Amino acid sequence: MRVTGGRFCGLRLLGPSHQGLRPTTDLVREALFNILGTTFLNGRVLDLFAGSGALGMEALSRGAKSISFVERNPKSLRLLKQNLQRLPDVAAEVRIFPADVFKILPKFSREEEKFDLILIDPPYQANLWLRVLQSISQLTLLAATGQIVLEISKYAYLQEQVESLVRVDKRVYGEISLEFWKYKTNGADC
Repeated sequence: MRVTGGRFCGLRLLGPSHQGLRPTTDLVREALFNILGTTFLNGRVLDLFAGSGALGMEALSRGAKSISFVERNPKSLRLLKQNLQRLPDVAAEVRIFPADVFKILPKFSREEEKFDLILIDPPYQANLWLRVLQSISQLTLLAATGQIVLEISKYAYLQEQVESLVRVDKRVYGEISLEFWKYKTNGADC
């Protein structure tokens, strides 16, 4: 695993050594951030189910102002911290929350935090995609012009709209699908 673009391009990251962690491949991360372009530049990023931290570190490398990693698995947290130590001179604000996603999201809401980009890559077998989108919508954690990227099994199905969020794009890469979600505005997609 390596950072595929931006300031830390080429930096090698440690991969998982424990069962259950399925990091997003370099190819898919590169495609994702090429699609996103500069939409989150100098923005606040939230990486849910962060695992090794590869997605969030890619966002840091490509110009995010701040990143909040949420991961509760102790082995994944250790790996995330080891990977963050590999980054040279990070000027952005980096926070790690060793917590359950569904317990930390209300805290962010109470503190009125809004994120320009929310990355969601939960364990596939847990089937948490819909629940996470509902929580984000209800807690209004996404900035008005923000975007959510959901990594989901290509075999999983979500409706086009979840509460105030609407899927605006979907790309399939092998066995996974990247879904892009935004707030629905004026009765039309963003």
